[in-house]
Amino acid sequence: MGLAIVTWSIASCVVAELLGYWLHRLLHSGLIGFLSRNHMKHHMVFYGPQQKQRTPAYLDATDGSVSLGNIGTEWLLPAALVIGASLAGFHYFHVRLVYQLLFLGITLAWSFLMFSYLHDAMHIEGIWLEKNRWLRPWFVAARRLHDIHHHEVNSSGIMDKNFGIGFFWFDRVFGTLSPSAHNFNSAGYKVARVRFKGVLEENETVEHASH
Repeated sequence: MGLAIVTWSIASCVVAELLGYWLHRLLHSGLIGFLSRNHMKHHMVFYGPQQKQRTPAYLDATDGSVSLGNIGTEWLLPAALVIGASLAGFHYFHVRLVYQLLFLGITLAWSFLMFSYLHDAMHIEGIWLEKNRWLRPWFVAARRLHDIHHHEVNSSGIMDKNFGIGFFWFDRVFGTLSPSAHNFNSAGYKVARVRFKGVLEENETVEHASH
């Protein structure tokens, strides 16, 4: 049973990474507008390609919208659907309850750690992770790749590189890894501002109302 628990634990982390990767790509595609809104506010308003990527405190794009802590509905709704489908599959194939609970717990914990806590930490100045002698090399390297994710814009106005957060296994597998930054694509950024015009206009309206 010990080997089975280890296997399920590792598999749960890999599945969480895979789902997080594809959901992250979906949020950037703009295919489902209401899902992309908060995430593109993060990318186009608070930490845009030409803006500073670190602030004293994390600027939360979910403020004023439905969320669980700092996790917006754009992550919660697809995740709930996938987890529900997984549990239905486990029930159909008579997977033991202990393994179902193990999968659910580890998948949720890993997803929160990577796509919520660690992601936010990458945008905070002087975060403890960059000062820890053991974690600093990994964190700084991952943060550099995440900065590239915020910087790279293709000709269609989509940020299409480095969708992982702490690890970039699936970026390697699916060909979206960019280990170094390229010259800024100004033309692509203009397309992005048109593509996600609604996000920018909404923020401008809120700022105007607050003054």
